Amino acid sequence: MKIMTSYIKSTRVLLAAALLLGAGTAPAALSSAASASAVSASASASASAKTAAPIRIALNGTTLTQTAIAKNNTVLIPLAVLRDALGLKVSYDAKTKAYEITRGKVTVTLKPTEYGTMQVTVDGSTQFSDYEWVNQQGRSYVSVHLLSDVLGYRTAWNNSAKIINLIPLQLNDLKVTAKVLNESAAATDFRIEYPVISGLSDASVQQKINQIFKEHAEAYLQDAKERSKELGLGPQGTKNEFDSYYSLTYNRNGYISFRLLSYEYTGGAHGMSALEGITIRLSDGSQAGLSELLKANPDYLKIIDAKVAANLEKTPGYFGGFTTAGDNPGFYLKDEGIVVFFQLYEYLPYAAGFPEYAIPFSALLPDGSSPFEQQ
Repeated sequence: MKIMTSYIKSTRVLLAAALLLGAGTAPAALSSAASASAVSASASASASAKTAAPIRIALNGTTLTQTAIAKNNTVLIPLAVLRDALGLKVSYDAKTKAYEITRGKVTVTLKPTEYGTMQVTVDGSTQFSDYEWVNQQGRSYVSVHLLSDVLGYRTAWNNSAKIINLIPLQLNDLKVTAKVLNESAAATDFRIEYPVISGLSDASVQQKINQIFKEHAEAYLQDAKERSKELGLGPQGTKNEFDSYYSLTYNRNGYISFRLLSYEYTGGAHGMSALEGITIRLSDGSQAGLSELLKANPDYLKIIDAKVAANLEKTPGYFGGFTTAGDNPGFYLKDEGIVVFFQLYEYLPYAAGFPEYAIPFSALLPDGSSPFEQQ
């Protein structure tokens, strides 16, 4: 995973700058004692944060006594708020220098890096979204996006009052854990992480869903092995890499949705990544497409095309040529809508990353209709 790690490090600045979906910044410690090991790594981040104006925090509309800070186009919440106000389990392991946050059946592990961010795993799944963190005057702060991305909270920002409201959401009653296919050949390393579902009341549906992801992972591994047979080591003995990771982007209303990221390095200046989205209906374990979710609006593709075109046109480096996302665009569910994505080099240069465009259901469906009505 050496090349993949280096690739992620080199692209972190680009990803953070884009903040395309509001997903990326990193965490912190729990108290001055617990955060002592992280202070040196966050020194530069802390210096700029000290001048940030405080922001009030509310939980379900009730204002808390603690305050947040604004930094680099995001809001940082005191980690102690997650424990004391939200009631989440927060702990620090001095041996591993890692923090663990648990809400219900979701456990997030955070480990500081020298970049002022955190390495993040969610129930064993490696995440590559950076969540900013800072230690300020003995208090540690974590990006609010960690709450909205993986811990099941909606955030609402009141700009005039400078207050951020945290709203806990009801998650599906299940657990998602990572399973890893890890193999190594003379010139190539393979690491494929895929989700395993547990806790569903219907065992046959659970088995069906798990079989989908198992077969998907095994097929990718087999294809990677076939394509790597003729590969040798790089000029300096560098091994090739085939890696695959996932993020659970939606876990509510009887649906789960995943963003799957694969990365391949077979020599050259950099590797190549690809995205895939999988959305599953928990009632029967079937994959759900946009035509099902958005069936209340037969013209939903026109709305998607218009929004994608408008975003691409104002993006530096756009190659041109977009006409439509097609009948079956890549997508995953996130927050209160969908994210439509395209691959690297499809419409933008490599340095721009993946074009990913969040579109709320309110813009895609008639008033009063829901994508989660019985299909």
